Amino acid sequence: MTKQELNRDIKRLKSEIYRMSFDDQKSYFDYIDNQAKKEFTRLFWADKEFEYMNRTSILIMLRLNIRFRIIALQTFGLNIELNEL
Repeated sequence: MTKQELNRDIKRLKSEIYRMSFDDQKSYFDYIDNQAKKEFTRLFWADKEFEYMNRTSILIMLRLNIRFRIIALQTFGLNIELNEL
């Protein structure tokens, strides 16, 4: 997966969750439990060091994780390399 594909898929996930929020609650929560969590996990493990995500994608991933608690907060972003800052 390239940088562009990763960032594109993160933005696509965010917009799909936003779009589904206008549907009825049952389909929204079914989507979150079945598809969105799998996609979020796939994107997170594709770049767990947050090396290839741009600033917007990192903020989207952080916000989605805070909202839905997909990855445990104490391990989310644990592998970020701080020496390069």
